[in-house]
Order: sequence, then C-alpha cells, then structure tokens
Amino acid sequence: MEVTPLIPIGEKIKVDKSKIEDLLPNKLLDDLPQIINGVIVDYKMTDGMGIGYVLITENNQKIWVFNTELSEQTRGEYRIEDTNKLHNRRNNSLILGIYKVDYEINGNRNIKTIANPINLINWIIFTMKDVF
Repeated sequence: MEVTPLIPIGEKIKVDKSKIEDLLPNKLLDDLPQIINGVIVDYKMTDGMGIGYVLITENNQKIWVFNTELSEQTRGEYRIEDTNKLHNRRNNSLILGIYKVDYEINGNRNIKTIANPINLINWIIFTMKDVF
C-alpha cells in the first residue's frame, strides 16, 4: 500500500461541503459555503487508519477533514489518489476489503523434510527463544 504524501501545514486547500455534511453538526454546516476554503494548521490521526487535516476556514471555524473529503481541484493540485481503491497491484483482486498477501515460501516443501523430527526440534527452539 502506497502512502500519499501529506499536504504541508500552512497550505490553502478546498473542501467539498457535500462530502462532510453527515459528519458535522447542522449549526456548523449552516455557516459554511459549498466549497470550503481553509488553511491547514495541524494533522490529526484516529485509530491508525488515516491522517486528517485540521483546517481554519475563512470564517475562523476549525474543522477536520480527510483526503477523501477534499475538492477535486485540491486533490488534483497535490496529486492525491483515492484511498478507497484498495486493490492488489499484482492481480487486481479484492478479497473481503483487504489486501490479498502472497507469501513466498523459501526452502524445501517436501513433506519428508517438513516432518523430519530434527527440523521440527530446530523450529521449536528457534520460535521459543523469542518467547522466553
């Protein structure tokens, strides 16, 4: 998964009001125009899922938005890609909304080698040294 670079603090950006109508209280929404102009003053992160921008709007209100809520113009200027497009670049398959991980197995896959008691004991010692 590629990480989109953050827009620097102090930059002026535009937010599409229609994308944040469900998230803000009506009292705050009534004072905001359809396209919200604001200056980034800080970053904010919740539960490790993404980084948002804290904005001060033209009418001195503080709001918080994610990349997906920015206007198309702002997304184009800063080359921000849509983070909702989760796909595996290798085969473009989406499984249950998460990336499919292709594990590469190194070594011998022969059942006699895997079930060999000496290899099993070595594996147990190797894994247990991290536990104790």
